[in-house]
Amino acid sequence: MTETPFAEPAPMPFRFLIDEAVRYARRHFRSIYPAVAIPVAILASLVAVFQAAWFGRLMGAGDSPDPMDLAGGCATFAVALVLGIVMGFGYAALHVAALDVVAGRPVDMRRAWAFPFRPAVLGTSILSSLAVLAAFMLCILPGFYVLPLLSFVLPVMVTESKFGGDAMSRSAELTRWSPTGRITDSALAKALLLLILLIALSYVLAAVIAIPFQLPMYIDMFRSAAAGEEPSFDKMGLWMWLQVPAQFLSALVTTALYLYMSFCTALLFADTRGRKEGTDLRTAFDQVFAPPPPPVPTVPPPGAPF
Repeated sequence: MTETPFAEPAPMPFRFLIDEAVRYARRHFRSIYPAVAIPVAILASLVAVFQAAWFGRLMGAGDSPDPMDLAGGCATFAVALVLGIVMGFGYAALHVAALDVVAGRPVDMRRAWAFPFRPAVLGTSILSSLAVLAAFMLCILPGFYVLPLLSFVLPVMVTESKFGGDAMSRSAELTRWSPTGRITDSALAKALLLLILLIALSYVLAAVIAIPFQLPMYIDMFRSAAAGEEPSFDKMGLWMWLQVPAQFLSALVTTALYLYMSFCTALLFADTRGRKEGTDLRTAFDQVFAPPPPPVPTVPPPGAPF
């Protein structure tokens, strides 16, 4: 009789990963999404308001703009910079909350928002961002390797409390590991697919949201061109104001997309870490070798002798 060799469990299929992330996102949408989506959408709308007001004043000034109008452009840039920072911290909070859910911890959005502001976390995030930026500057293609390679930096900081170079090397160690030895089964390949999926969905959703608000401007421009008239900039201010609701809706949809991607990353991290280091063995042993339940006391029927 020959013994069957031990077969290591197959890694989580990519299709199952993205389907399971949908279920997690739907189940915990109300407890996570509003705490990030509302402030991000409000700030995005303020940026659009500043841009529309500044552009209107600039067009009204003609060839002699007022210095205050130029200063308004700097203010608009400052508000946009604040929006970018808030979006970065907000999306990091989504990842923290998703990691808590996958790990079985209760959702605490105050903790999720506060975690990215820790000095060690902030320093590690800046360091990893610089590494990704440097990779993209080298003919772009290396960035599509380094970015998935460091996709577990935040999960490592949340789960293992490792920071700086330790968190980056730990992320690289986990993403490059494959239970079958094939690169297609590694977390690196799946993280790259998630990145491609994120880019594709972002472009599609941005187009779906922007087209209805930009369509009146294009119709007016085509009409002017068909009539042999030069395009008028008088209505540009009106078209700029239409971007305010567009930016608001775009921020809401983008936050929902990043919530979904946060659960994808959290599930991929938990699956990779559990299979590589056996952190899920205790749960498996408890399920297989669980002690029997205590016996239920029986009540004798009426009239039976004791």
